[in-house]
Amino acid sequence: MPHLHTQPHGHDVTISAWILRQFPSDGPRRRQWKALVHKHRKMNLWIQPGGHVEHTENPWQALAHELHEETGYRINQLSVLQPWERLPDGVHDLMHPTPVLLNTHSPYPSHFHSDIVMAMVAHGDPVEKPRPGESQELRWVSPDEFAMLPGAEPDAVMIMTMIVERVADSWLPIPASRWSLADAPVEAMTDRSVAEATAPDPLDDRETSEWETTK
Repeated sequence: MPHLHTQPHGHDVTISAWILRQFPSDGPRRRQWKALVHKHRKMNLWIQPGGHVEHTENPWQALAHELHEETGYRINQLSVLQPWERLPDGVHDLMHPTPVLLNTHSPYPSHFHSDIVMAMVAHGDPVEKPRPGESQELRWVSPDEFAMLPGAEPDAVMIMTMIVERVADSWLPIPASRWSLADAPVEAMTDRSVAEATAPDPLDDRETSEWETTK
């Protein structure tokens, strides 16, 4: 999808996932972890799949549709690597999986992406191919293979290596379908009306001016 904040120094929220899978190995370990990367059509870089969180969706919904479009995987084919068991949904809070890390980067001058990075495990091949218009160049690579791939984004190599070495064998694989793709509970946290919730705060200007004078 297009960038949401296109003004100078605009920040968009994105979400991405390192999808891992075990493959046979000739090394000392009989199995090795590899991750799915694709060659981004516009940036011409090999990175993990993901995309923007739109104004009308939450991050988990965004990741589900981005992975389906870019890899062909559906959420029910994947597990999420987590440091602890899933926390149940609350009265007002719809819980999402814990990211493996967060970062902010600049895909082009004067624009920024703050990326929510997930670590996931695939169970078999994707049910579909990437959507037409998405990159059709996808590869399963080990950290060493990724580092040698021309056009591999260097920070992506560092992050993938960290996930394989520190997360893949120690975090819990929890079925991704255990997290809801619905919106948050319909019961609001307060009974304020839309007009009340969006009205200017009469204290804002006063508090700001007082803060300015004390700096």
